[in-house]
Amino acid sequence: MIKLKIMAALRSVHSSDRIIQKLNRLMDSCEYYEAHQLYRTIYFRYLNTKRYKELETLLYDGALLLLKKQQFNSGADVASLYIDTLNKDPDIANGE
Repeated sequence: MIKLKIMAALRSVHSSDRIIQKLNRLMDSCEYYEAHQLYRTIYFRYLNTKRYKELETLLYDGALLLLKKQQFNSGADVASLYIDTLNKDPDIANGE
């Protein structure tokens, strides 16, 4: 049972690395719409699996990056998803 949890955690880390690499490629090639859609997809997937901390980091960084690239609507949308995630994170809601 413990081995299965470790394997799942390793897959999760590898998956996060791949997502970050894909987001970086999209941003570097100025494919902002695709990056924005990927952030939205990540939001729903991570929220459903309760991966709040990873999601908060990805969305915060993504919102800043989109805003720096002058993608104001996309940056504002990702920032809104970030705030929504903070509101749903039970650790933050409980003051931890």
